Amino acid sequence: HYFIQSNLRMKLVLPCACMKGDDEDEEDQAHLNKPRDNKLYQQRLKPCCMLVITTQKVVTLFVLTGLLFLPIGIALLVQSTEIYEYDVNYTNCYKNGGTKTFCYKDIEDNPTTTCVCDGFVINIPERVKGKQLMLLYGLKNYYQNHRLYRQSQSFEQLLGDIDAECLTDYCQPYANDPISNKTYYPKGAVANSFFTDTFILRRGNEKDLSAKDPSPDVVLDTSDITWKSDREDKFLNPPNFNPNSGDFAWPKDWTKWQGGANYDANVVPDTVTNQHFINWMNVAAFPSFTKLYAKINLEPGEYTLHVFYSILLVQNQFV
Repeated sequence: HYFIQSNLRMKLVLPCACMKGDDEDEEDQAHLNKPRDNKLYQQRLKPCCMLVITTQKVVTLFVLTGLLFLPIGIALLVQSTEIYEYDVNYTNCYKNGGTKTFCYKDIEDNPTTTCVCDGFVINIPERVKGKQLMLLYGLKNYYQNHRLYRQSQSFEQLLGDIDAECLTDYCQPYANDPISNKTYYPKGAVANSFFTDTFILRRGNEKDLSAKDPSPDVVLDTSDITWKSDREDKFLNPPNFNPNSGDFAWPKDWTKWQGGANYDANVVPDTVTNQHFINWMNVAAFPSFTKLYAKINLEPGEYTLHVFYSILLVQNQFV
């Protein structure tokens, strides 16, 4: 009886022993994925905070945040209301002299001309007395942020190497003069499309630019309208640079202002260190943007802004 019982016991135990081996493998695998049993892994460190989010805590947090930023918002609102801003849209201005001819039409018929707009009268209030004002120009629907346009420039050339090439072929057809085969300096579409409108600000109400003005024009300060790092590190003249050397060609669309009766140093620069040029080369991130043209100090009263309109507007095209 004992022998039979032992055999039966063996028969019952052997299958269980095989299953126990499979379970041990699974337990060993589970132990491999189990986090270590210490305070860091089990999140039992004393400085730890187990945040329990409740409605009361959330509402309290929002109220405290609102009270913190409320005075900051009020201060910014007060500061913004004190800003004096006067916009002049001269896109459809009339040609100076009492004519009813649009300047942009005159430029379309003769792209090499500069049209003088009728003067815009600006009234400077008393509240800005003694404060420095900034004169800015702005463009709308001009996509300086277009990838092909933005890459159409030679950064090495702007650092002082006239013969430097563009990183890509995007500078074409503004890389080399097809007639003389000289390199354009500066090259690329950004430099070629330099903003060429200029401005004069005069005291008094005189829309006709030909009228005699006994008082001098207002000084437009352009000595500090760019970042210092740009002037000192990013836009540099080549060694012994001579703008009249003839070793290079000016950009394609600059030639109508280079030399002769049309030459005006205020329209196109004769060096890449020109601060109007630097501002233009720092392309804008949005299609509607403004760029600093000058800083001015004005006494309260009437002034007349005269615009020398020369930029060619191209409708529904990328220029």
